[in-house]
Amino acid sequence: MKKIITAILILTVFCFAECKKSNPDSNGLPAATQEGKNTLGFLLNGQPWKPQGNSGTGNLSIDFDPGFNNGIMGIAAYRTISATDKTQFGLGIVDSLNFKNAPFTLLIKKKSLGGLSFSTKSYCDILHVDSIIYENGRINVSKLDRTNRIVSGTFEGILYKQICGDTIKITEGRFDMKF
Repeated sequence: MKKIITAILILTVFCFAECKKSNPDSNGLPAATQEGKNTLGFLLNGQPWKPQGNSGTGNLSIDFDPGFNNGIMGIAAYRTISATDKTQFGLGIVDSLNFKNAPFTLLIKKKSLGGLSFSTKSYCDILHVDSIIYENGRINVSKLDRTNRIVSGTFEGILYKQICGDTIKITEGRFDMKF
């Protein structure tokens, strides 16, 4: 009888150990979903970056306009940690979105259909695309559901501006937005 109880206890321990869910947010980023959860996050030079704080407006927003330039989309986010630690991020598709069906990938280069931007008061302004010296990356749109108004995908990129003195590396980016 003791052997049976011991066997049941061991089996129960193994079952609970195996049934433990994995943490989808193990790197500090939201899970890469396609449900319109209004999430965005990426690694900025290896550190997690997500919208945070409030300065009077929502810290994550999307603009989706099918009537301008054959369809455009822009996602804007900010992170306010303190009065001196504020950053802004933007991701955009600036033309021809009406002619695309997911999944698709846009390469990010100067004057391309897709773009990333980043700005921080304590570092440097890389929001103004015309002043960027180097921009390289990609936006992968994995879901573009016009009926349920959901757009989801991943992104990565490298931004460099000479007066900033450093390269901004954005990796493991993901977004899941309702528009």
